[in-house]
Amino acid sequence: MAYYGKTEIILCDSYQELGRIAASDVAKTLRRVLSSQVEARIIFAAAESQVTFLDSLAVEAGIDWNRVTCFNMDEFWGPDLPVSVTCSYQISTQLYDKVRPKACYAPLYSAPDPVMEARRFAEVFRSQLPIDILCQGIGRSGHLALNEPGAALLEDVESVRVVDVCEESTHQLMDDPQFKVAAMSLRKGITLTIPSLMSARHHFTMVPLATKRSIMSKVLRLQAVSHMLPASIIMNYSGRLYMDQDSYPGDYFLRQ
Repeated sequence: MAYYGKTEIILCDSYQELGRIAASDVAKTLRRVLSSQVEARIIFAAAESQVTFLDSLAVEAGIDWNRVTCFNMDEFWGPDLPVSVTCSYQISTQLYDKVRPKACYAPLYSAPDPVMEARRFAEVFRSQLPIDILCQGIGRSGHLALNEPGAALLEDVESVRVVDVCEESTHQLMDDPQFKVAAMSLRKGITLTIPSLMSARHHFTMVPLATKRSIMSKVLRLQAVSHMLPASIIMNYSGRLYMDQDSYPGDYFLRQ
């Protein structure tokens, strides 16, 4: 068993196995939350790294989704973007349309004014606190949601921000079949901030695929949280980090 700070590392054999194991763990936690309170609130991410997880969670049995409120952690902004290349579309088609939660909230990608939309989404988010479960990935730039290196505030006083999407994140989107079209014109996004994400009581971070090995090697080598790699914040929180054989930096466990 290995840890990254307080976060337990779960090494999986494959992308598919990672999705199944992570979904099983999240489902168990969600059932437990619903057994002790009337409703649950959960944050989800959209990306290629989340596909097998979301597909597996959608078929988990015994979850009363009628008592679950869901939040998308971020969204691309652009009034001319096709809906089919938005984060909302991916999560909806993979999960929400199948399980029918009580409510789903996300920034509106086509809002005329991104700043006003961020304020609206922040109000909704704050009205639903506290958050029970966070399900997230780590971007190739080291971002969480769209909180980019060097720009993210680890102790941000805001719940939601309008952000510039960095070059490495744009390259990642170009390599993601779901978001390639969006990357061609994408410049800004709307995202939950680091404190908003990490305010959840339970944290699950899914990071499969070979494209993530380089950034995971950098993240896991850090001994302290750095604003230049926002994903490093997870070392300060109890939770689980799921990697597969492709994303796992081969010497990490040897250094424990």
